[in-house]
Amino acid sequence: MAEEHRVYQDPIQAQLGERVTNLGRRQTDLEAEMRSGFRQIEQSFASFTNETRNAISALGTSISDRSRPQWQALGVMVSVIVVLGGLVYWPIRESTNDLKAQDIETGRLIQSLTTETGKAIQTLAANTVSRQEMDWRAARGAEDRTRMETAISDIRGNLVPRTEFEAFKIDIQRQIDRKP
Repeated sequence: MAEEHRVYQDPIQAQLGERVTNLGRRQTDLEAEMRSGFRQIEQSFASFTNETRNAISALGTSISDRSRPQWQALGVMVSVIVVLGGLVYWPIRESTNDLKAQDIETGRLIQSLTTETGKAIQTLAANTVSRQEMDWRAARGAEDRTRMETAISDIRGNLVPRTEFEAFKIDIQRQIDRKP
């Protein structure tokens, strides 16, 4: 920018012209700096966006790799389960064959246990007290207590205090002593 040589009529106009020129330059410099700053922000934001996309893509690939079934491990696990199942089933099959032979004895045993259980239940029913009977007995006990408390208070009401009885006894003795 070539500087123009200006001619001013008085110093105030010269001062004002200088200020306007300086403000114009500052504004031009500010615009250039802001454009440069915005370009840098735009470039760093684009760089950040690309890095984020790449990281998300890598994360998605990693997650999809993890979600795939591990066929070798599953095959080994199924084989181990089959072998263990066979080892567990073998004694069960042998025991089942033995149980079939003892089926008649088991039937008799179950029948005797059923009979004994029935007798035990009948004995228990005969020897237990029902809830209604317990409530009736509790009410009857409360009634008895009330009756006894009433009787005791009646007896206490008819009692003569000791001092009065002693005076009565002395009076009777005096009357007896006077009689010829």
